Amino acid sequence: MLPPHWRWKLNRYRERLRGVLQQTFRQEPKPRVCFNCGRLVGALEKVCSSCGTSQSAVSFSVFKRLSLSVIPDQNPVTYVLLFANLLFLIVAWLITVQGGGGTGGLFNQLDNRVLFLLGAKHGGRIFYLHEYWRLVMPIFLHGGVIHFGFNSFVLWQVGPQVEELFGSARFLFLYLATGVLGFVASALWYPLVVISVGSSGSIFGLIGVLIGYITQRSGFASEYRTSLVRWAIYIFIIGLFLGADNAAHLGGLVSGLVLGRLVSARRPVTAAARFRVGLMGWGSALVILWSVVMVLLNLPAAPAS
Repeated sequence: MLPPHWRWKLNRYRERLRGVLQQTFRQEPKPRVCFNCGRLVGALEKVCSSCGTSQSAVSFSVFKRLSLSVIPDQNPVTYVLLFANLLFLIVAWLITVQGGGGTGGLFNQLDNRVLFLLGAKHGGRIFYLHEYWRLVMPIFLHGGVIHFGFNSFVLWQVGPQVEELFGSARFLFLYLATGVLGFVASALWYPLVVISVGSSGSIFGLIGVLIGYITQRSGFASEYRTSLVRWAIYIFIIGLFLGADNAAHLGGLVSGLVLGRLVSARRPVTAAARFRVGLMGWGSALVILWSVVMVLLNLPAAPAS
């Protein structure tokens, strides 16, 4: 066993050697790019000195940055809605196939029982059992690929125009509000038996929003309004031949015409205006989330094996 003074010297040498190795091989921390504003931030700084955004690895700005790397930064809500429609289509198809309600082809009509379980509109359930999520969930459900493809194409055409005009938060509110009011009209027109699904009520609502907004302007806008009216008439006539829920279409269109004149498209400047716009967007997102949760809570229990 070494004497104490030799052990002390060996510890000193070991610490010095460790220090030399760390200085030699350790990489100096480098400045980072702020998640929010994109400016350089010191390696040891926890908050960006330019915009005040936290540089924590679990901050909201990190999730925002990651989401924007997947979702286009222009018209993000439009693409999120398209993805949500696709996701619910796949879920409905998988449940249909698993339950033996289809042959396995995605182009087949989905089982109405599955759509009912996922929250399809049903007037009796809405008015007598107060299942109000059935006014929200049908906006994201479709009867098959052709139904989904047609509605998604029109949403892809019209959605970005409304989102750029009103902003993402107000766009989500308008999309949801016109869709819900469209299914309210449908539930009143078909109060008991008929179920229906589809985002076409919201799409008619967006067309109505544009018409209502453009009505207050002149010049080229009036010509664009004429084309929108013509487009709405064509889709409505096609719906008559295809047996579509034209009550939801008409309800969405009328509510869009009204909201297009009531909802401001101006950029919010004051704190109160920003709060109202944020409330419209986050409130709409919470309503959608609540509807999904209610569908999950009301799914029938799996039979015991």
